[in-house]
Amino acid sequence: MSEVLELLNEQMNFEFESAYIYKAMSAFTDDLDLDGFTKWLDIQVEEEVMHGEGMRKFLQSVGYKPHYKAIPEPKDDYRSILEVIKTALEHEKEVTKRITEIADKAREQDARVFSFIQWYIDEQVEEEENFTKMVSRLERVGDDWHSIYMLDQELSQRQPAQAPDVANV
Repeated sequence: MSEVLELLNEQMNFEFESAYIYKAMSAFTDDLDLDGFTKWLDIQVEEEVMHGEGMRKFLQSVGYKPHYKAIPEPKDDYRSILEVIKTALEHEKEVTKRITEIADKAREQDARVFSFIQWYIDEQVEEEENFTKMVSRLERVGDDWHSIYMLDQELSQRQPAQAPDVANV
């Protein structure tokens, strides 16, 4: 099989690992009774699973049999909500790096994958922007729990994203 399809399969697995990471973060925020952060992260979990499923469907549509790998145990011992969000931002930067690598290889090797991966590149711009803004806001408020609760209330308004039509992605 082609190298680029192997990379996409690796990314599919990484998307599912991302969901697991965000689930552990969600459990941490839930323990702090931060319902808005918890909801926001739970929606993030759903999006990561949706991304992995989109990749799986694409792989199968081009005749590649996806293979699954074990998911490592995620970190679950954070010192603060700021550490959670900073960790999430760094994770999203790694996702962006991997998606970009797939796009670069696909540009040379497989136009189908190159076309498919474009949506994920755009999605990563949004993901990094969201987490960057949250880090900035949390750094500004510091340990002011009143402000953290206000941000928590705002985050509780997040609505789940619509799954992209894989046939058109």
